[in-house]
Amino acid sequence: MNSINSYVLKLCLFAGLLLMPSILMAQSSMADKQELSISLQEAMELALEQNFSIEQAEHDVEATRAQYRQTNAVFLPQLSFEYNAISTNDPLNVFAFKLKQEVVSQQDFNPALLNDPDAYENYSAKFEVRQPLFNPDMMMQRGAVKSQLNSVNEQLQGTKNHIRYQVRNQYYSLILHIRQLDVLESALQTAGEHRRQAQNFFEEGLLSKEDFLAARVYELELESRKINSENELNSVREEIALLLGLDGSVTISPTEDLYGIDDASITTDVTQIRVNNAQTRAIEQRVKAAERMTKSATFSFLPKINLFGSYEYNDPDFASFSANSYMIGANLRWNIFSGFSQAGKVQEARANYNKARSMQESHRFEMENQVRRAYRSLEHAEKELELTEEAIKQSSEDVKIRSNRFKEGMARTTDLLEAETKLAEAKLKNVMALYKYNMSIAALEMLLEQDFTNQ
Repeated sequence: MNSINSYVLKLCLFAGLLLMPSILMAQSSMADKQELSISLQEAMELALEQNFSIEQAEHDVEATRAQYRQTNAVFLPQLSFEYNAISTNDPLNVFAFKLKQEVVSQQDFNPALLNDPDAYENYSAKFEVRQPLFNPDMMMQRGAVKSQLNSVNEQLQGTKNHIRYQVRNQYYSLILHIRQLDVLESALQTAGEHRRQAQNFFEEGLLSKEDFLAARVYELELESRKINSENELNSVREEIALLLGLDGSVTISPTEDLYGIDDASITTDVTQIRVNNAQTRAIEQRVKAAERMTKSATFSFLPKINLFGSYEYNDPDFASFSANSYMIGANLRWNIFSGFSQAGKVQEARANYNKARSMQESHRFEMENQVRRAYRSLEHAEKELELTEEAIKQSSEDVKIRSNRFKEGMARTTDLLEAETKLAEAKLKNVMALYKYNMSIAALEMLLEQDFTNQ
């Protein structure tokens, strides 16, 4: 007996060792799968912190700000230092270096030495300053870059607004699919009860095989729709996780529900409100930048005035500074004719400006169309909600009546299944209408940058 118990114990231990890797892998996969319950506001705040599109837009702002900083060179001086070591037997340079070093003597004027000097070294240190004084085209370019900086700042705000909208879209879509799945599960449970009841009637000879098969087919159709809904739900969870800057394995669960009609208020006709959001302001700044670039190209015909100065040391020995000299001056440069290069740049800048104006007008029309579409969608969703709520009420009563008549053998299975289908479809349409209602409000809030929800 003891030997049998020992054998069983060894067998259990051996089986445990074989199953241990699979158990550890299952525990690891469960640990890797994280769940996150989050509200809509928390989701939007998390997206603003971690979304990749916003991060990239912030880098665009940094790059443009760096470009604007480069335009400080229009006003600020440029300082440079250079040190040269030269060895030459060029007659002209040898004599010039001796002059700079202040070591010219009488024998240096010997024609033989002047014409054929030996190699000579010169070590020079030079400090140079250049100060812009009047550069009108560069000033206009600085203004254009400033407008571009304002534009990318508005684009960043527009990106944030769009990400908020996308988060709301995916968050509401998540709620939509969860509620659709609840409707399908409830309908599937009811369909299973009717199928079992139909099977009992069929076995008792009270129901035809066709009616029993119809009940089973209806149940299978609901199971198929449930599987598809679960797959769509998982896809939405992955998409919202990406928006939040999270790994797709994180399971996002909403803690809020969709807004009802009483939770939002739009008291005026929003189609009459002038659209002035971050995107329109960004395009407006791009138009200003293009206008200033046109002025910059025009001002390039004017002369430019700059100051310069230098202080130089020269010595025949390395790292010695015995002789020094300075030079200061002003430079006026006027490109009177450049082979129509400047004229072509003016034409190009004007074309870009006209294109920007056209894009601005086109964008304004598009924004107004989007506002009208969102407002029509809102009105349609409100009517759809009223109709579907009434349809749910009527379908529920119809299902109740047909179910009682079916239990009493006074109604066909197909009649009951048809009523059940209408009730499920009415519930699904109601949830979809509620989703469209919420998304229409979200679209209007993004386009008009106003809050229409009664928080």
